[in-house]
Formats: sequence, C-alpha cells, structure tokens
Amino acid sequence: VDFFVPFFDSRDATEHWIARCEALTPPDNAAKIMMHQTQRLISLADDLPNIRPHKELLQLLFLLVCAEHVAKLYDGFSGEGKSRVYVQRFFESFVIDADRQTLSTAFADLTDHLHRPLSLKKAVDLLYDVRCDVVHEGKWWGFAFHDGTMPMVNVEPNVKAMITLPKLRDMVVRGCIQAVSVKLTAP
Repeated sequence: VDFFVPFFDSRDATEHWIARCEALTPPDNAAKIMMHQTQRLISLADDLPNIRPHKELLQLLFLLVCAEHVAKLYDGFSGEGKSRVYVQRFFESFVIDADRQTLSTAFADLTDHLHRPLSLKKAVDLLYDVRCDVVHEGKWWGFAFHDGTMPMVNVEPNVKAMITLPKLRDMVVRGCIQAVSVKLTAP
C-alpha cells in the first residue's frame, strides 16, 4: 500500500484498488501479477542508488523492464523477444496523456540546429537504446538525465535531457497503474 499510495487520491482508494487485485485467482490474475511486478521492479530501481550511487542508467534499465513486462502481461504474451515493441506499446497505450506530452518534450535533438524535441516514439526509442547499451554492452555511463537543477547535454546520443529520472519513474508507475486498472475492468 505504501508504495502505491502517492499515486492515488487517498489511502482508502489505494487499499481498495490493491484488494481488487489481490482477490484475483488463476488463470484470470494477470492484473494481480502486474501490480506485484510493478512494485518489485520499481522498488529495485529505487534501491539501486544504495548499491551503485550515481548510476541512473541501471535504474532506467529496471524502469523499462517493468514497462515491458507489464505490457507483455497485459497482452498475455509469453514468447521471446519483441521487447522494443512492448516498451513502445506501454508508453503509447498506458502512460497518461499529460505524461506522454511531457515525455514528447523531454529530449531535444542537438543534431538539429533548432534543437527540436523528440517525438514520443523517438524519446521512447532513445530510452530503449540507452537500456540496450546497459544490457548488451555493460555501458551504464555516458547518458545523464536532468539533475533537478539544469538540463543535461549528452553526446551519445546527441540530445539534451530535460527530464529527471524520478519524473520518468513516476510516469512508469502511473502507466503501470493504468494498465492494471484497465486489466481489472476488462472482460
């Protein structure tokens, strides 16, 4: 309850939502699993600074693993691959409009002299590419989010990050809550 309560209007609303999830039983318990996986994976991301301070990209990895996993559970996908597709689907389908708008202005393209913001799709692809560098290359440095005081200029990829990691984290949690809530009401 404590994990989710900041995202609801009240503790009672949070407890009611969690109780609805907990009441589900197999085989129709995808929403319950999605709720638990959200808390587990985001909590892992939250705990990483205690293990590896200043390694935001490790945290990003767990945020995107959570987004991918929730989208796959929502669809009942149990196969291999399609990670990028499901991360994109998560941000397009479950992240609320205001957060999608924020994310579509979160990164400025520095290869363009106008420094135009990346579209939502390109922003998610950028985050996914950074995640791939962590997973496949072991590269957990070289990209920085807004530090809370100022935007961060990155070289590879050549973008200016105008979003903090905590803000992205909250977007993912709200998207997960949305996915779980829709799954709870699905026939």
